[in-house]
Amino acid sequence: TLPEWTRIKRFVNLHKEFDADEAELTRTRKLRRTFVEDRYGDLIAALYGEDKEYNVDAPITYRDGRRGVIKTAIKVNNVDEVTG
Repeated sequence: TLPEWTRIKRFVNLHKEFDADEAELTRTRKLRRTFVEDRYGDLIAALYGEDKEYNVDAPITYRDGRRGVIKTAIKVNNVDEVTG
């Protein structure tokens, strides 16, 4: 088994997949870490805090070039609650 400090304790299911067309991934499908820090820094902080939900206002670009904003709430899940 893994040491306690390396185990996943909390997680989220994001509102969308990462996309190379939005500069979230490289063309070889590697995650751009600076993008994650910039866009999801507050969400990462919520994972380490006590928040049970995180509100997202995320800009998106549609395939036809239009731009929009996704507004949604993301539930912060605790592993012990999910696994029982």
